Parts: sequence; C-alpha cells; structure tokens
Amino acid sequence: MTVFIHTELYNRNDDAFIVRGNTFEAFGSTEEMLARALPEEEIIDLKGHYVVPGFVDSHMHLLEFGKYLSEEQLSGFADTGEITAYLKKRISAYGPGQWMIGRGYRGDLTKQMLDEISTDIPIVLTRVCGHVLTANSKALAEAGITEDMETEGGRVHFDTGVFEENALELIRSKIPAPDDAQIEAWLHKGAEYCAQHGITAVGSDDFISVTKDWHRILKCMENLSWKEELPVRIQEQCEFPSVKEFAKFLDEGYTYDVGNDFFRIGPLKLTCDGSLGGRTAALSKPYSDMPETSGYMTMSDEDIELHIELANRFNMPAICHAIGDETVEHILDIFDETVLPGNPLGHGLVHCQIMRPSQIKRVIEKKYTCYIQSQFISSDAPVLNARVGAKRAETSYPFKTLTEGTLTSNGSDAPVEMPDPLYGMRMAVTRTAPDGSAMNPDECMSVAQAMDTYISNGYKQLAMDDRCGKLEEGYPADFAVIDGNILKTEPEKLDSLSVTMTVLNGRTVFEK
Repeated sequence: MTVFIHTELYNRNDDAFIVRGNTFEAFGSTEEMLARALPEEEIIDLKGHYVVPGFVDSHMHLLEFGKYLSEEQLSGFADTGEITAYLKKRISAYGPGQWMIGRGYRGDLTKQMLDEISTDIPIVLTRVCGHVLTANSKALAEAGITEDMETEGGRVHFDTGVFEENALELIRSKIPAPDDAQIEAWLHKGAEYCAQHGITAVGSDDFISVTKDWHRILKCMENLSWKEELPVRIQEQCEFPSVKEFAKFLDEGYTYDVGNDFFRIGPLKLTCDGSLGGRTAALSKPYSDMPETSGYMTMSDEDIELHIELANRFNMPAICHAIGDETVEHILDIFDETVLPGNPLGHGLVHCQIMRPSQIKRVIEKKYTCYIQSQFISSDAPVLNARVGAKRAETSYPFKTLTEGTLTSNGSDAPVEMPDPLYGMRMAVTRTAPDGSAMNPDECMSVAQAMDTYISNGYKQLAMDDRCGKLEEGYPADFAVIDGNILKTEPEKLDSLSVTMTVLNGRTVFEK
C-alpha cells in the first residue's frame, strides 16, 4: 500500500489517496489516509501538485516514434541548409553496409543536396509529415530505382530523388529490416518518452510503420504486454498492406478489443491521402500556393469500401486518415453507405483538417468519431492561409465544433509531433503558433474541453473508459502528477507546467 498526501485531485475535493497493488483503494483527506497507513507502508508527499488520470494520445505511431528517437532527428533545424551541414558532420559515423536514416525536415530536399553529404553511404530522409522522403543517388541505386518506375497511390520524382505516399515503400523495402530485439527496443523508447509526458494510454498505428511484416510486430507487442514490460497501455490501430492481409488477420481470430489490459486490438486504420505540408492531401480545388496540384488519394473508393465492409462483418470499426476535403467527402460518402445509423461501432476520421461546413455538419449528424491533433496548429497556422487560401482556412481544423458535436479525442501523430498533451492543450485553447500566427479563434476550446480530449474523451475513444481513466476506487492506478493545476493556469502558459511523476497500474514509470 502507498499513501499519497497533500495533493490536488482532478474532479475531486479530496487531497490524498491510497493505492494498493495496482488499484486506487481510497480517497479522502490527508489525515484520513494517514490514519489508515501502517508504519511500514510508503507515504509520498506530493506537496500540492495536481493529480490527473493518465493522459491519452489517441493517435500516434509508437514504434515508428521510438525508431525516430533512435535515428537522425531533423525537426529542430531552421532550414535544409542547417540539416545538410549537420549531416555532413554525422556521416563519418556510418560505415559500409549502413544507411543514414532520418526524419523531421520541412521544406524541400533533393538528392543533389544529399549527394553533397555522401555518394558512398545510402541516405534516406523522411519529411516531418511522414508522407514524403528524399533519397540520395546511392540509395536510389541500392534500391534499384529507375526513371520509369511508377506505383499506384504514390509518385516517384527520379530527377530530385523525392518519393510521395505509397512510393515510399520502393525505398523503405530495401533498408535492412530490424530484428525483434530492435523492434522491442524502439517500442520501449517510444513508450518511455510518453511516460515522461504523463501519457499512460495510446492509440497507435504500428503494424506496417517500420516493416510490412505486420504479424511480427503483433507478436512483439503481445510478448511485451504479457510480460507487463511497457510503461503505457496500447490500443492498436490496425493497418495492413492489402485487404488480403487484413483477412488473414481476421482468420487468426483477431478483431476489435481482443487482447489484455496492456495491449488490445483497436480499429482498422486506412490511410486515404497524404499531408498538407507535402501537398499530397487531396483537395477539391488546387493548392493556393501550387495551383498545378490538388493532391491525390492513396486508396481507391472500391478498396476503402471493401476494407470497411469486411471490418463491419467482424464488428470492427474503421478509422480513415483524411486530411484534404476531397478525401473527407469520399470517406463520408462511403461511411453513409456502410455504417449503421448512430455509428454503433465507432467508425471515424483521423486528422479532420481541411473540411467544408457541409462536411462538419455531416460528421456531427452521423456521430462519426474524430481523432484530432491540436499540436498541428503550431506547425500549420503559419502556412495554412497560403496553402489553401483564406476561404478554406476559415473552416479548417474545426476542433471545438467537433468536440462539442461528437466524440473527439486528441493526440500527436508522433513522430509528426512530439507527444506532449500540455502543449497540445495550449494549442487547442489559444490556436496560436509560437510565431504569433493564429488559426480561426472561434474554434478555441476552453481548458476544460481541451483536457477532456486528452482524458475522458480519449479513454472513451480507445474503449478503455469502463476500466481505466478515472480517479475512483477500484480503478487501475494510472495517473500523472503535474506541478500546477491545469485548470487554474493561463492558457499561454499551459506548456510551462511539467509532469513530475507518472504511474501506470500502480507502478511508477516516470519520476522527475
């Protein structure tokens, strides 16, 4: 038994609580809880810090995030010139047979720029969004890429070494595959970062993020969960390279909510278009800053519908990555044909970025669920108007409206953004990027609403609300300790708060 005293509790008037084993046993005053403690039992004075249920990041890529943390991280550089200068210094660490792999650049990179770093070591750098990569000449040669190569749902620009969407696999399939030990190490690394930010549960898309062998990823995750080794609960958002592979998964007896308390099968995940940053998200009208393109969808309507119909037969919801309004329209039309009234399974949209008023209304009326990433405002507010024009920007990222109208949860899409719920709350409430760029202030949430997207809505979205996510007797002791009361903090300073302790299932997984 452990007694936690002198604290503030989210949605409770008590200032102390007891954890016995892996559950909350009692809540009350510090005096009451101390009176129940035996001399040999541990007492932790939280010194007025604020306790909340562990945060939920409802859409991320935990395995790919751990991989990102283990490779060249490029998101902190101001421009591509800084990136190439940095990598020229790093290239000596790579020897024959090794590939330099990195992620996080913004703007544009070409193979000519990467060839200046090395023509002997294969270099593959993925844009921050994850939907575009650039390879140097050596990597193109190693992968056997030629000028006439094409792929469905993607594009190869051989002259610049740039690959988009499904074409990324032409390069990635040639990179040496990780073994099981490496996969588990990446999962640990990603989960440990989450714990440092108070996250105790994630909705994670991992099956084909670092290898197309989804079965091996599944077994590694099950193995870690059985051993209770991960410092985070995972609901897997299941993505497959084809409907045939999805059918194999179902044939093995897997479907929604199969698993244990640390790893459960979640919805089917479909990636239906690209990214706003890479201009590959499918828009109904051309990009304002690049009129020659409107982006494109990465799956056909027939393929999307086939996946969803198969998922429906096994009572499995489907969630669709849909960033551009053209893709949103296609998905809503398909949902209208395939989803039962009231949306009992919880089919939904991931990202919800460029949307028209009619689409927002349809989502709310049909109760389709939404997985938003308010942290995107930090990166996208400075470029949104230029990319899609002022008119489309007016109804883009309609996060408050969606939260008030249907089940809407928040996340980071890591490694696109670093998992940080406190920063995500700041973005949801202020909708103002660090450079001062604002995005439609009518969509600013209250602090309480922003918290709900990371706590109560998050647990409900991940189908964990009946067994996790509450500061109540009998619930698993999953909680985060914050060095200030979130609800009493000025919105612009929410990310100045920090997590001082994270507890999962009664076990301390992070302590500052």
